[in-house]
Amino acid sequence: MGESQMPANLSAKEKTEINDKAISAIILCLGDKVLREVARETSAVRMWTKLDS
Repeated sequence: MGESQMPANLSAKEKTEINDKAISAIILCLGDKVLREVARETSAVRMWTKLDS
C-alpha cells in the first residue's frame, strides 16, 4: 500500500514512519546480492514490486 492509499486520518509523518519501517523490515530479510538490486528504492511498495519482478 502506497502512502496515497493509507488512511486519510494518518499524518504525513505517520505515513512516512510506516513506509520507513516497512523498508527496514524488507531490507533485514534480504541478502547482499538482492539488496543491491533494490537499495535505491524510496518506497516499500516500489521495493516490493521490484523484488516481485
